[in-house]
Amino acid sequence: MDKKKTELLFDLAEANDGYVSVANAASFGIAQTYLCALEEEGFFLKVSKGLYIRKGYTRDDFFELAFRYHKAVFSFHSALFLHGLIKQPRIEVNLPHNYFTSGIEGVTCRHVGNKEYSLGQSFVVTPQGNLVNSYDLERTLIDLLRHREEFDKETFLSLWHQGKEKSPYPEKLRLYAEAFHVEGELSLLEYLD
Repeated sequence: MDKKKTELLFDLAEANDGYVSVANAASFGIAQTYLCALEEEGFFLKVSKGLYIRKGYTRDDFFELAFRYHKAVFSFHSALFLHGLIKQPRIEVNLPHNYFTSGIEGVTCRHVGNKEYSLGQSFVVTPQGNLVNSYDLERTLIDLLRHREEFDKETFLSLWHQGKEKSPYPEKLRLYAEAFHVEGELSLLEYLD
C-alpha cells in the first residue's frame, strides 16, 4: 500500500473529526480500495455507504445521518439540542414531501411542505464539531412557540428566554412568526417580558 496515500487519509481524518468520505478521498486521487484496506487493517470503520471514521474518534450521529440523508434538516428537539438549549437530543428531521425514508431508523421524520421545510435552514455545528443542516435559532424558537404544549409552562418559558438571549437576529422572530401565523402568540410573549 502506498505510504503517502495512507498518511494523507490519516491527515484527512484528523482534519475532519475522524471522518473521510469516499468522495473526499477521490478528490485527492485516492481510490476507495485504500479505505477498504485500512478498514481491514483496523484503522478505519465504515459507518455508512461512502463514509469511514478513523478508529479512536467519537462517532457523530447527527453528521452520519446528515451524510446519508442529504435532504434531512434537523428540527425542533434536535435543533433545540444543537443550539444548546436542551441536554438530551431526540433526533427529529424535516424532509420534503416526496423524500423516501424507509431506511431511517430511530428518527422522527416529518414530511412537510416547501415553506416549512426551507424557511430558516442553516448550518449548525454538532457537539463533535461537524456542520449539519438544521434550523437557525430564531426558527427553532418559533417552532418552540408553535409546539409549546409539549413542555410545561416553566420549561417552555426557560427555553424561550435562553433562546432569546442567544439570538443574534431577533427581527427574524417576527418574520418567522408571520410565516407560521403565530404573530399573536409572539406579541403576547413579548408583552409579558
